[in-house]
Amino acid sequence: MNLQFKTYHDDNYNEVCQFLIDISQEHRKHINWNWARWEWMYFHPDFDRSLRSKIGLWFDELELVGLATYDHYSGEAFFATKQGYEELEDEIVEYAVKTFSDENGLGVAVNDTDSERSQRLQNKGFVKHDQSENIVACSIANIEHHSVLPAGITLKSLDAETDVYKHKTVLWKGFDHDGPVPIDDVTIQKQKAMLSATHMNPSLHIVAVNEDGEYVAYCGLWYSPQTDYAYVEPVVTIPSYRGMGLGAAVVVEALKRSSVLGANKAYVISDHLFYKAIGFVQHSRYSFYWHNDLRTAIRNV
Repeated sequence: MNLQFKTYHDDNYNEVCQFLIDISQEHRKHINWNWARWEWMYFHPDFDRSLRSKIGLWFDELELVGLATYDHYSGEAFFATKQGYEELEDEIVEYAVKTFSDENGLGVAVNDTDSERSQRLQNKGFVKHDQSENIVACSIANIEHHSVLPAGITLKSLDAETDVYKHKTVLWKGFDHDGPVPIDDVTIQKQKAMLSATHMNPSLHIVAVNEDGEYVAYCGLWYSPQTDYAYVEPVVTIPSYRGMGLGAAVVVEALKRSSVLGANKAYVISDHLFYKAIGFVQHSRYSFYWHNDLRTAIRNV
């Protein structure tokens, strides 16, 4: 081995994608942090791009074998190594704590079946917290949900070039934000950047459209031909169109399209019964371990 540490540069973007693809082929313990989550985060409007140069990379010769990154901003992190490089994990954990902690400490999500990682973190002073992430999965071939669209509703692919405002609007209303949809230049430019993600395939991002051309439901789905799975963003439907089956319709359409391209399973971070109703089943749960969790300390005073 000829191990070398480097900090992240934009030129490393695809290397990180490939690293995450590679480790998902080795096992699915980190499927909550697959390549699509990295890309979705990296182009998300809330991603703190000022911290990119602090992402830690460990190479063996020219091969990326270890990663430590923050999740959107300081305070939560993800780290992983390729098989055979587990000896790096103590160093990587120490780097993550030093680099990505905020005023509340640092949280790391760990697969509940990964006793080795949970023990490693506890040895480094992390404490298990009640916060968690949940993954549900489906075999796309077994999805038999059939939706009858209401009159006046059609499904179409997102147009990443022209639908920036409509995309922002369906997300804003679908996630129940208060007030008018922000349309200032900074917001719209960030939304354009989100829709320019390197490996985004607009044909897998499905919207339900009403007779007025308004987007009323949306499912963003990510797929790489180097994998056998699709990754589903949280589905949204605007309040006035809920209960009509539109969320299920956009998800199923996106899954069918990804299946044609080669995906045979799909994952989504959620514990919502909505996904189980259309054929997803429990896959894995990730508990958060916190280092110097000041919130717990304050509660215990």
